[in-house]
Amino acid sequence: MSSERSFQIKSLVDEHNCSRVFKLGSIVTYKWIGKHFKNQLVKNPKMSIRKMKAKVSTKFNLIVSVTQCRNARRYALDEIEGSLIEHYGKVWSYGEEIMRTNPGSTVKIDVNVMPDSTTYFSKMYVCFKGVKDGWIAACRRVIGVDGCFLKGICRGQLLATMGRDANNHIFPIAWAVVEVENKETWKWFLDLLLDDIEMGIGHGLTLISDQHKGLIEAVKERVPAAEHRQCARHIYANFKKRFKGEQYRKLFWAAAASTTQPKFEAEMNSIKKLTLWLMNTSWKGTLKVGAGHSLKWTGLVMLMRMAYQKVSTLFWGVIPSGIQQYEVRIGNDGYAVDLNNNTCGCRSWQVSGIPCVHAVAAISYLNRNAEDYVAAWFHTAMFLTCYNHTINPLNGSSMWPEAPYMKPLPPQKRRLPGRPTLKRKKDQSEMKSKGKTRHTISKAGSVNRCTICRERGHNRSTCPTRPADVASTSRPKNKKPKKCKKEKGKVEPVQVDPVQVPSPQVDPVQADPVDPIQVPAPHVEPVQEDPVDPLQVPAPHVEPVQADPMDPVDVPAPHVEPVQVDDPHPDVDVPAQPVATRQRIRKYSERITKIGLRRKVLKKEGSTGHNPMVLE
Repeated sequence: MSSERSFQIKSLVDEHNCSRVFKLGSIVTYKWIGKHFKNQLVKNPKMSIRKMKAKVSTKFNLIVSVTQCRNARRYALDEIEGSLIEHYGKVWSYGEEIMRTNPGSTVKIDVNVMPDSTTYFSKMYVCFKGVKDGWIAACRRVIGVDGCFLKGICRGQLLATMGRDANNHIFPIAWAVVEVENKETWKWFLDLLLDDIEMGIGHGLTLISDQHKGLIEAVKERVPAAEHRQCARHIYANFKKRFKGEQYRKLFWAAAASTTQPKFEAEMNSIKKLTLWLMNTSWKGTLKVGAGHSLKWTGLVMLMRMAYQKVSTLFWGVIPSGIQQYEVRIGNDGYAVDLNNNTCGCRSWQVSGIPCVHAVAAISYLNRNAEDYVAAWFHTAMFLTCYNHTINPLNGSSMWPEAPYMKPLPPQKRRLPGRPTLKRKKDQSEMKSKGKTRHTISKAGSVNRCTICRERGHNRSTCPTRPADVASTSRPKNKKPKKCKKEKGKVEPVQVDPVQVPSPQVDPVQADPVDPIQVPAPHVEPVQEDPVDPLQVPAPHVEPVQADPMDPVDVPAPHVEPVQVDDPHPDVDVPAQPVATRQRIRKYSERITKIGLRRKVLKKEGSTGHNPMVLE
């Protein structure tokens, strides 16, 4: 029933003798298919039509056409975009609901107003009251910021910032949806974030991020007092593009975990020595020791496990040096430990907040509990305080309050310059030499075998036992034969119609189609000849010249008085020629014509050798 969620049986047939029909005609329409695949297209808008057809066949045991699936996908995407208009129209109401249920939260929404008063969604920032209070009260002053792409129907980027709780778990702080990740959007996000977490310009704050240029510049302007360091995982992703292998990976993370400058330089020298040994080239690594580098030891932050594990201190010697001050030594290594200020010469205690092995040795020397020297950030009380602030629940969208603002439309599609890329961008580690990835097996190192004598070291082209009548295969198959260049002074060949030239009964002449035939011309005086009309022929008594069989007979005619001859064309004046001269010229013309025709036939058959074909 169309008006209610029920059905009604109007006629009932108990016995059925018909066979099952898989093609249901008008019942299975593209709209019906699109409604069933609407949720799947929300997750995967680029679902292929062939895959949709296969799923319909598997799920419903129906046979549908490709056109139906194409129309179904278009219909489903239109329905999704229509629902997105309704969803984005409730953005203002969503912000009002957050502010009503969680007083003190921060919600910022920006829109773009067009000249025709059309409003489009631009960006949105959300930070709940319970989250920011929990971070301020019980989390270390270390945060990480990053962005990711939104790959659904509506594109954009999600910016997020998170901290670490007392159990080393991710603690989300704030998030924002923007159109594009650039310097301006990061400045807008950082301004709102610093106001919520009460960090001002970043005094005492350590910020970890990737190497996005816009974010780096925004941090310099908005958080100049913060200790900004790049994420080691992102650095290693660029490092392994050039330096691959398990040894490089271990050395890199050993350098990243260094807390002192000498140890860091020692690990970097190990990478240098390994590179020189493997590549036998000068050191041109991307990681360098110096001021301003991402792995600078003075501000290196390594997040360690907060759960304390007691370490062995049997081989460390402790020498008292003052009040709560000790020198811990093993061999030639020694570190100064100050229990009053909770510091150690290795700087691991200051960085992590957990006593290092040298500090534990000094604490054990006094028969004290090392857990009492763990930073307050890792205590159970701090963990409970962190989650003591809650996020109040929200009502459904049907109960959201109406906002007195114009409902925004979904963000406009951002078209990048140039042609859109359809293929996946491969990482440099996937690329081989010459910029391409080989999908074939290389023949490097393989030994060829001759196909005639079956011996190794040569092929049939250089085989000493190759018969004379066996063709050579030294020329590559794909290489085309070179064309003969035209010589200066040569005239392009003109096709002569043999029908218009009466030929006497002569014996056929065999000619080599490859080599040109040197045909002597008769002794005639030079005169200009029309290459189309074969009746205009030269007179005798001239020096012999060489004729090219590929060119028409270009023999000049003498200066003679015109005479009347029998011509099928009475309107054309033709100079008189001796009968013997005309016969010789016709003979030469016929020979050249036969050679040209023979070459055409051989070229069409694909043969370049001698063919003893005789043209009648």
